[in-house]
Amino acid sequence: MSTPLDKKQVPYDDSSGKRDHLPALHPKWLEKMVFVAYTPPPTDITDRGQYEQWLERLKFIAEDLHWLLQLPHDKFWCQAVFNESLLTLLDTYLRFSPRSYDVIYDLPNDGRERHLEVHRLVFMTCVRMATHKESKDDHITPDVFGDILYENFIFDVPKLLDLCVLYGNGNGALLTKMITNIFTQQPKYEDDLRATIPTIIQVLENTEDVCGVTSSFTLEKVGKARSKDPRLVTMTMKEFQDVIFYLADTAITISNFLDVYPPAAHIFHEFKFEQRLASFYEGIVPEIQAALKVREFETMSHKRLLKQKLHQSRKSLQKIFHTILGHTCIEPVLEKGGEEVAENIEDFLHTMSAVLGERRFLADYESRYSFQEYADIMCQTSCDIDETQVQYIHDAINSAYATFGKRKKPKGAMSAGGRTSPDGSPGPLEEGAVGGAGAVGGGAGAVGGGVGAVGGGAMGEADGESMDDYSGQGYGDVYQTEDYDVQGACAPRPSVVEIDSLISSVKDLLPELGEGFIEILLEEYGYNLEQAINALLTDKLPPSLLDVDRFMERENFEDVSSSLVDQRANIFDNDKFDVFRTENVDMSRIHQGKRADDTSLDDKSTVKQLKATYDAYGSRDQASMYDNLPDYEYDDEYDDTYDTNNIGAQDEDSAEELTARRPFVVPRALQTGREPKREEVESEESDDEKPVRDEFVQDPAKLREIAEQRRQWHASRGRGGRIRQQHDVVGKPKGHGQEKDVMRNRKFKEKNKAVRGNHNRRAGADRKRGRGMMAI
Repeated sequence: MSTPLDKKQVPYDDSSGKRDHLPALHPKWLEKMVFVAYTPPPTDITDRGQYEQWLERLKFIAEDLHWLLQLPHDKFWCQAVFNESLLTLLDTYLRFSPRSYDVIYDLPNDGRERHLEVHRLVFMTCVRMATHKESKDDHITPDVFGDILYENFIFDVPKLLDLCVLYGNGNGALLTKMITNIFTQQPKYEDDLRATIPTIIQVLENTEDVCGVTSSFTLEKVGKARSKDPRLVTMTMKEFQDVIFYLADTAITISNFLDVYPPAAHIFHEFKFEQRLASFYEGIVPEIQAALKVREFETMSHKRLLKQKLHQSRKSLQKIFHTILGHTCIEPVLEKGGEEVAENIEDFLHTMSAVLGERRFLADYESRYSFQEYADIMCQTSCDIDETQVQYIHDAINSAYATFGKRKKPKGAMSAGGRTSPDGSPGPLEEGAVGGAGAVGGGAGAVGGGVGAVGGGAMGEADGESMDDYSGQGYGDVYQTEDYDVQGACAPRPSVVEIDSLISSVKDLLPELGEGFIEILLEEYGYNLEQAINALLTDKLPPSLLDVDRFMERENFEDVSSSLVDQRANIFDNDKFDVFRTENVDMSRIHQGKRADDTSLDDKSTVKQLKATYDAYGSRDQASMYDNLPDYEYDDEYDDTYDTNNIGAQDEDSAEELTARRPFVVPRALQTGREPKREEVESEESDDEKPVRDEFVQDPAKLREIAEQRRQWHASRGRGGRIRQQHDVVGKPKGHGQEKDVMRNRKFKEKNKAVRGNHNRRAGADRKRGRGMMAI
């Protein structure tokens, strides 16, 4: 195995010309580079000067981090250890970078994309700093690696907390490996965490003092009675908002840290942090809820925003309590079993008994995490359990839930199973996410004691219930890496551009690897960038890649099917002049450029050939070929619309149609006076007959005949315009028998005669009866 970096010696010539050796990790090998510190985005985007200045700063940071990640292993660690400006850049970004619900969501697309690029590069830089072995040739001794991190303040507890907030949701598995490696190689970080927890408890007490709230834990310590303080109602709106944001940031930060690094739960349990947390919850959460109902807000969206932030705080505080109990008391019971877990069960019962006075906290906690599940797990062991104590805790939780728990109407059938509340009523109401705009900022809580800031905030996930409730309102995690294997074998292969981007991301972190090996590695892991990098850093490659050369380059091959010639679609493809697909082309028939023969403009032979054609159409001195055609009269008013329709062409003409045609009738629109009658037209054909006189008044007898015909036509139709059907009900004389139709019509009439009543007659009877003219 090659020499570790901490033991390598690099030869050099001193000022006197003597040959000497220096460690590979020495300030002399540091290349001069000043990294620009990060600043948060401007709150006023309309100020183009500040916004452009901020974009330029992001551009410099991205270029510097690209340069840093491209450095070899020894040069990179010289920058990490001896360049203070690099540590300042990372510290300012982790402290001031907007969380997933901050002002970054209001940035234009160019600023958002540039910030995401910086976000990715900062994470890759931190991952490389937390890796002591990059390859067989590039590695650091684990013990020395831990001392380098700790002595040079490359990582500390506040930075780890901020890393969990910024990258926990999207890159949880890789971040867990990274932080676990840091705590494993340097146990002093656990001592720093123990020194930080009392400061976090002091932060909770300071929050209570600002809100004028005294928890039961504080009352026992100072020995005073609880008093009402209306400070949450009387403080300014900005102070009230800062309190809620501060509470949410602190709770979400601790919750995400415990998710990423579960062994930290044992350290928190040493300080009975979960008991202090339940007391803090009992004192401050109900007071803030009451203040939200009393205070007046300018807009409803602002009120919904604060309610949503308080909801995140409650879920995170409950999840912290659940995580600490789960890793310190419940998991050992599931893993060990037998008589060895008696101490863990006793610890669990003692913790639950200590928080029985926090009834509002127990009610909210029971709505998410059932105590009955804990009791079932403990009953499965062979240890002797104090059933009286378990039943006492269970009854106290049921009582608290019956008093302060919130229920919702159960969905589906009651017999379909599912969870119910402790007292047998329908399941508890879990407050859903309220809509509203994203928060514009959040406070970062100072931990104090020179340790750093606990600040930040991100949405944690309760056990069994994720924070995806808020993804519809724009609170999702935009930094989550792509996951190409979501669909398994049916997942589409990424494009060439996407593969190049993934290879570039891996090379930024591990520049010594070949692109061909990285491509095979990504294909092996379904193009999941996080899993591929995790396999490289942990040196847990699949057996199929163990014998592959890590410095293999990508194969450059030409894809013939994607050439422009093959993609061309032309009507002249594969013809005798297609030089792209036909090998033997008669080039003698192809002429390029101008022809060699000169054409004289004085040659009029072509014009003489066309003279006969022009003479055929005639001119002033020449007769036309149309002059000999028979004379005909051209009517430009003739309508030839229906000339092409051979109407009746297949019908045989009758003798009358052959001898006499319909007489010509002038259209009414073209008539200048009265319309001549047919008799008049016929009389015009005979010179002996006289025209009929104009009848100014039509014949009354003829008018009466037309009116009678119209009346009979209307009488034959019903009210709806339909022809009335006559039903014969008279039939034949009596004694001669009746037909079936007559009998059926009589029966129909008898059955339906009450459909139409004489309403006028009935109304008249009612009117007379009302006046006393008829006896009732």
